[in-house]
Amino acid sequence: MSTDPRSVVTQRIAAQFKRFPNIEATPLLVDALDARDAGLARAIDHAIHRRWYSLSTVIAHASSRNLHNLDAAVGASLLVGVAQLLLLDRIPDHAAINNAVEWIKASGNQPRAAGFVNAVLRKVTRFRGKLVSKGVVGNPHHFLKGDGSAWELTLPIFEDDIATQIGFQTKAWKRLIEEHGNERAIEIAINSLAEPPIIVTCPSGITLPEDVIPHAIEGFGVVPSDVDLHSLFEANPALRVQDPTSAASLSLASSLQPRRILDLCAGRGTKTKQLRSMFPDAMIGATEPNEARRTSLLECVDDFNIEVYSPDTQGPTEPFDLILVDAPCSNSGVFARRPEAKYRYNTTTIKSVVELQQAILLEACEVLQARGHILYSTCSVENIENEGQALWLATKQKLYGCDQIRTFPSGHPCSDPVNWHDGGYATLLQAT
Repeated sequence: MSTDPRSVVTQRIAAQFKRFPNIEATPLLVDALDARDAGLARAIDHAIHRRWYSLSTVIAHASSRNLHNLDAAVGASLLVGVAQLLLLDRIPDHAAINNAVEWIKASGNQPRAAGFVNAVLRKVTRFRGKLVSKGVVGNPHHFLKGDGSAWELTLPIFEDDIATQIGFQTKAWKRLIEEHGNERAIEIAINSLAEPPIIVTCPSGITLPEDVIPHAIEGFGVVPSDVDLHSLFEANPALRVQDPTSAASLSLASSLQPRRILDLCAGRGTKTKQLRSMFPDAMIGATEPNEARRTSLLECVDDFNIEVYSPDTQGPTEPFDLILVDAPCSNSGVFARRPEAKYRYNTTTIKSVVELQQAILLEACEVLQARGHILYSTCSVENIENEGQALWLATKQKLYGCDQIRTFPSGHPCSDPVNWHDGGYATLLQAT
């Protein structure tokens, strides 16, 4: 296993290269690296996955070649090199360029490939102009950075396509404008460029730790970047990572008095734990189809008195009077946290997601008690996944809509993290 951080990333990107845009944001394996090199590897990997289309456009201009027509090893080395040149600070140009060239040589590609990579990366440094404090969406000379600044390029690289400037595929950007209008689409896109803060909260009655900055929304706090997360959570076991928008969805059920609760698609149990805090005397069951997330969920069983149903067990079969469906979605409200979701943002994928959501909602309806409630939520801002599904439940499943919340993401590069929140939707419906 390689002990060079750039090589570790390049190998991963090369493996993903021909699958793009169908990539998953799985953790980068850095077991063979020391802490400093692991941090560098993660930073490069994260930069590429956040701005793949932007980097591809720069490479295309510098090489006169479509990036994805290149050999995977060559394309990966260029992405790793350009990501360092444009998105990472304090890395010398020669270090980024030389490592990319040497990696190509070591990978067994022909000498001409190494020369090609060297020429392209050096050309990028030549048309990379000065760093300006404020990047402007729509300025064809600006390569936007996550801190709000921009490289002012000597060539109008983004004059034909604002989409790639902000990291979207052209069709995805057009859909975003069609769905939300130009102004809202730009707000969502700028939000997606920022590095989202880690936001935490505690159960009611427990005070946030002193080294956590209070959020604008009471009960939440922002973890400063210099705080050691392992130590923070070890010292404060009741603390949980949760965005205010996600937590607010359960507020729609706060006036209910359910005796039996089912959390479908419970993930790792964040909202399941919140449900236990809200309804200490209720029976709570949970399901999660993903094995890794279900393993994490099972760790909550004893501490939170939760019954986890697995594919090997019978159930849930008895009716529930409150069912939470935190559904899989397009993630269009959390592009900043899940940048790979931008690459899946298209009509075909969203249609498939809508069908999956309805299948899960049908499961919920099958075990919903008469006069019981379904609380449906997503981290999407798409009407078809949100209000559209509420209408489907009302017309096809005869549920009555009680209340709903729709939130667009807030925050952009350089904005105060205490005002950050994700986008999402929640609605409470009752069986007739």
